[in-house]
Amino acid sequence: PRTRASARIRRRCLFGALRFDTLGFVTKERFEALMPPLINLLEDPECGPAAAGLARVDDLLAPALAQLAVAVQAGTGSDLLWKPLNRRLLNLFADASPRVRAGAIGCARAVVEKVGDEYVTLIPETVPALVEALEDADEEVEARARDLTSKIEDLLGESLNDYLVAS
Repeated sequence: PRTRASARIRRRCLFGALRFDTLGFVTKERFEALMPPLINLLEDPECGPAAAGLARVDDLLAPALAQLAVAVQAGTGSDLLWKPLNRRLLNLFADASPRVRAGAIGCARAVVEKVGDEYVTLIPETVPALVEALEDADEEVEARARDLTSKIEDLLGESLNDYLVAS
């Protein structure tokens, strides 16, 4: 039977495999097989209550998703598969659960941090979801949205204020 401990071990093993992939293991097909179940973990009630669940997302899931983005680019020579990953995360910015929203924003931040300047191509589709998250009623979601905004601004070297007001 699947337990939380075994799920944690699977995620850590996956992260390790992706992190040390020097042979191009992550193909388009493998990415498409791995990405949905990883993102679905954000909505998994097994992740636990708000604080504990977010800690698990931050410690285990966010690094695995960010590393998956890096590994698929290395394996395919293209960043085109980042778009579906980013879109899935952005859709969760509007989830009914504040824990899921906050977790998705944390995962997006991890991806931004990991892929760096190359994330710039995804900013236009990110801004509308970010605007909504910045106005979230939940303090944790709003704080994480501010943190993500700051990370993107650092990447761009300019403020997003003009983009955020226009959206």
